[in-house]
Amino acid sequence: MKPASIRRIALVGVLGSVLILGLALGLAVAAPAAAAALFGLVDTGELYRSTNGGATWTIQATLTVGDAVGLAASNSASILTIVTRSGTVYRSTNAGTSWSAIGAITATDVAAFTILADGKLLALTQSGTLYRSSDGGLTFTGYGVLTASNFVSLIRGPLDRIYALTRTGEVYESQTGGASWTPVGSTAVSNAVSLGRKVSELYILTETGEIHRSLNYGVTWLAVGAITADNMSAIAGSGQAIVACARSGEIYESSSGTSWTAVGAVNQLQVVSLGSDEPLATGVEIQEGTPKLAVGVPYPNPARGSAGTFPFALAVPGSVRLELYDVQGRLVASVEETSLGSGPHALAWAPRGLAAGRYLVRYLFDGRRTASASWAVVR
Repeated sequence: MKPASIRRIALVGVLGSVLILGLALGLAVAAPAAAAALFGLVDTGELYRSTNGGATWTIQATLTVGDAVGLAASNSASILTIVTRSGTVYRSTNAGTSWSAIGAITATDVAAFTILADGKLLALTQSGTLYRSSDGGLTFTGYGVLTASNFVSLIRGPLDRIYALTRTGEVYESQTGGASWTPVGSTAVSNAVSLGRKVSELYILTETGEIHRSLNYGVTWLAVGAITADNMSAIAGSGQAIVACARSGEIYESSSGTSWTAVGAVNQLQVVSLGSDEPLATGVEIQEGTPKLAVGVPYPNPARGSAGTFPFALAVPGSVRLELYDVQGRLVASVEETSLGSGPHALAWAPRGLAAGRYLVRYLFDGRRTASASWAVVR
């Protein structure tokens, strides 16, 4: 860190623990992101990759397929699977650079798929038929039928439960690896498109951008926010953030679903799905742990000029880096990584040459993106 441009400020009235501090100040608690990369699937076969939470994207591969419904990693970030609506299964063993067709599902209306902790792959059709593969997607057998239709999404949820979503907002749950299903909750929508998960929280995205959240395993759902965009197509967890995309390629990010920031764009029409290289077949359930970072709202906000203070607190010692992105997803300034002890901190930072506008501040803990905050500059 450059002492001339950045100084540490002690927070006044520090409470005893970082967790209490975060709750008392209304700070957003976040842990390091588990996934290193996001993938955007385009209906003409291009696969785009982002390693900074959706801020910038580069093309990773071009497949001879235009109807992909999703991408997921099995037990390694290098071994990725894509399933298509027409039932073909593709695999990459080099992090998405090259792909091979490895198997097929005898269906033409596959809506979504997920990978379980034991490596089994489940695929769900729009009409409710469930297929299972125990050999990584080489072969599939029918595994049951859900008593509904018009399914649009399938995810592995908290406590290794599985959730399926219909277009009209009904949510079904399986606690038996997909063998049996129960209607668990619903929300009054007619245009649901995707289910997403952030640790133990579940999210529903509608085509018109409304966000519904459940904190009790899908039983009750509340409308918590909205993205001011139409033709939304997918929502996915990315570490401790939620990322959503529009079919026209715009990428949005939120920590809780209540407020959203435009972070970048794939710059392609008809982005049909988001995927992540976070391994799913780990056998280890992700649980809430000790928060590593509590992030406060930068102040002043909006700032006149380009000087602000960026408060945060660490539960354990570690290195911290700040990055500043404009609304086009371009990195415009950063704070050099520095090692800090546990406890409260605040950085006074005056990035040079900023135009008036809204910016996204990313906090990275030990080299991984962990949280973000919105900051505005006025002249």
